[in-house]
Amino acid sequence: MRFVLLDFFRTIAIILILFAHLNFEKFLGLKKFFGIQNFYWVSLGGVAVTMFLILSGIVLELSYGKKKFQYSHFLAKRFLKIYPVYYLSLFVGVLIYLKDNNLQCSVCNISNLLVSITGFYAFIGKWGGPFVATSWFIGLIITMYFLYPFISKKIQNKPHATLIALLLISVLSRILLGRYNILPTRPLDWFPLARIFEFSLGVYLVNIIKKDFWLCMNNFKKIGRIFAFISEISFPLFLIHYPLLFLIKYFSRFTDYYLAIILYLGVSVMISWVILILANKLSFLFSNYEQR
Repeated sequence: MRFVLLDFFRTIAIILILFAHLNFEKFLGLKKFFGIQNFYWVSLGGVAVTMFLILSGIVLELSYGKKKFQYSHFLAKRFLKIYPVYYLSLFVGVLIYLKDNNLQCSVCNISNLLVSITGFYAFIGKWGGPFVATSWFIGLIITMYFLYPFISKKIQNKPHATLIALLLISVLSRILLGRYNILPTRPLDWFPLARIFEFSLGVYLVNIIKKDFWLCMNNFKKIGRIFAFISEISFPLFLIHYPLLFLIKYFSRFTDYYLAIILYLGVSVMISWVILILANKLSFLFSNYEQR
């Protein structure tokens, strides 16, 4: 079942990501970064990542919270949701990298190949790697999927106490990581314990709010279809929009800056849509093969 409310918030989140990376803050008079330095110091994109984590917790709990499921099957379905999109985005990122470097690939080695397969670049201090900078999120969300069944069970049994405990874990992690140079390359963004509260908050909200609330926008069917489309492409768009930023400079050679941005957004949406279609077909093929 689709929840228009969740599609709406996912649409807002991807728009914030695009705003942040297109530097629209300066045109709107907004600060690029805000919050508490060395604790939660973010751009609009950082707020969007928090939204994505909360939404992920909500969606998983709505889908699995009251059901019995095998841990291995759950992870397999999550991997098929994430990795086909990621690998196709990675392919586009590699093509762009080769174009920018005259078909030379000094980073095309075994080390990068192995880390690219998992998407855990940030965990070894390389942020998103050389091809898709936004892929740092892959390692984080996959880790949350590993933890989800345990978080869900604890929150269902003791919702308030569990959430408070997870909040304390996240706060302590952020204080330590913000004050001491323990982990490399912006650990406040990717270190799972620093972000476990955001993800768990989504799980918690489903357990304390009646299901009718999540259906409150489902009567808005026409606009709901728009939100559903943007929501569906939000993940590939999140990954691929950053490598495609060079298109703004390219289009600006032929037209004004704002039209170049519109063209860039159009191409990004189109490529994201194609990636989503191909990823869904790959997921379907793999899931059928798995059932044989």
